[in-house]
Amino acid sequence: MHDSRLQLQILSEGSVSEIEKTAYRLLDEVGIVLDHARAVEMLHGLGCRVDAGRVFIPPDVVGRGLEGVVPHRTLYDFDGSPACTLGDGQVRFHSGGGVPFILDLETGERRRPTLDDVARATRLLDALPNVDLIIPLVGPHDVPPELLTVASTDVLLRHTRKPTWSAPIDKAEHVPFVVEMAAACCGGMDAFRARPPMCLCASPVSPLIFTRDVAGAILAIAELGAPFLSLPAPSLGATGPVTLAGSMAQQHAEILASLVIVGAARPGTPVMYCSRISAIDPHTAVSIWGGPEVGLSSGIAAQLAHRLGLPCDSYGFCTSALRLDAQFGYERLANALVAALGGVDILSGVGSTENVMTAGLEIAVVDDELAGLIRRVHAGVEVNDTTLAYEVMRDIIPAGGAFVGALHTARQMRKGALWIPAISARGADAPAVMERARARAREILGHPHTKALPEDVDRHLDEILKRARRELMGS
Repeated sequence: MHDSRLQLQILSEGSVSEIEKTAYRLLDEVGIVLDHARAVEMLHGLGCRVDAGRVFIPPDVVGRGLEGVVPHRTLYDFDGSPACTLGDGQVRFHSGGGVPFILDLETGERRRPTLDDVARATRLLDALPNVDLIIPLVGPHDVPPELLTVASTDVLLRHTRKPTWSAPIDKAEHVPFVVEMAAACCGGMDAFRARPPMCLCASPVSPLIFTRDVAGAILAIAELGAPFLSLPAPSLGATGPVTLAGSMAQQHAEILASLVIVGAARPGTPVMYCSRISAIDPHTAVSIWGGPEVGLSSGIAAQLAHRLGLPCDSYGFCTSALRLDAQFGYERLANALVAALGGVDILSGVGSTENVMTAGLEIAVVDDELAGLIRRVHAGVEVNDTTLAYEVMRDIIPAGGAFVGALHTARQMRKGALWIPAISARGADAPAVMERARARAREILGHPHTKALPEDVDRHLDEILKRARRELMGS
């Protein structure tokens, strides 16, 4: 059957191959900084050369490393049922994570978020129909830094049953608590490993640096049997080459090195491919996320990921806009749409703005609307006897030409022939979209929360959090 989806190929296959070759050369000839004795020993045992604080990974080791991991394609709800299968041609969406500021829904003021904001954001994201996967949207400032990852996970799991991701984990000692919490909510460790409702993330430091903490977190994630996502984030012109081709090659090398480490730690670890490339503003030296390079890099990342047989998650809902204005709209749509048409399996960033520095509940509602629009564009135009509608026109045109009441119209409308917005203004007297988005967020949060966990699971989470507080903070 003809594929009606709208698709965009950013690079030729030859250009993608050149990026791959450059990544392999980087690993073989430049190497990585790996500040973790056990990880160095593992890679040395695989055939890597270790010299002057760098580990050099030859192509054959990369190849064996890729054979040691498996694609993580199925996202699971906490009851163990499949939520979706990546690679089916559809694009999915998830929230940004760990954003340091939030727009107050009532006052509009930018402020530091709290654990209550994590809870409110999770409840909202859980209710939005186009959000498929949830990460703690903001990094709360009312908990000690040593407990932030575990406390955010605790709140996340109490307010959604959708598939989840951890915020990026930068310390190995946090991993067991996060995994135990997720396992407590899905029936135990055996159930977690069989049908994991949470993926865990760790971020190498660009360019090609794996600190002791990051490498330790990667090993801990793999060894506990959790799905793993590597989140390198080179910045064009700062921590990576200013050219998109160069930074794509560097990021690809960072991801490949992560997968080699994971495959060595636990063969069979499920993984995804992630892209988080931004640019540097030459006038301010600030990392910027509104330029078209984000969407382009996401589309290229999808090509690289799919050549490895891996699903791809990339940023798309991003902007440098300080206000919820026209710039917010055109930068966001350009990056998200190019990434989606480029073949990304999951688009990140729902709910964030201002170079991923500020979050907003009304932004999440707008992004849910935008995700629905992108799904419609991505679906393309189906051409068959039903959609060509010759018989319908043959019967209706001579009878006056009124298609509104036709059975064909009703059926095709139910199938999504027209995109019907939830909050977009379509009348002279309609409120502005941000006003409607705030009202929608308040409406959702005004409903009683009905997704409470069983009492024994609540108690288990309480116990894990108390133990984490004791062990991570000494209190």
